[in-house]
Amino acid sequence: MKRVLLVDDEPELLEAWSFALQYVGYDVHCARNGLEALASLQNLTPDLLITDLMMPGMNGEDLCRAVRTNPLWVELPILLHSSAHIAEVDTEAPWDAFLRKPAKMEVFLATVSKLIEG
Repeated sequence: MKRVLLVDDEPELLEAWSFALQYVGYDVHCARNGLEALASLQNLTPDLLITDLMMPGMNGEDLCRAVRTNPLWVELPILLHSSAHIAEVDTEAPWDAFLRKPAKMEVFLATVSKLIEG
């Protein structure tokens, strides 16, 4: 079973996306900000990291940069899922894909599958 680390500070979104991912067969672990996500990464090896951008403590961009600088996680696919205005094509971005909230469920799940399966 493929494992996903889902990071968002909005409990309702965390619950909804977690349920959707579990429903289609993913093992989902949740964190409420970048610091919690980094702590989780010490104990689990996900196949995908999905993170929001704007969160307290450590935001999603800082989390992505921390992941990219750690040799253990440098290859971990990252999906940024945010309502923030981000340039969708940015070759310097520390994430692999970007979806603007609220993404349609089928687009979200297809993007997750594509990132996990390669």
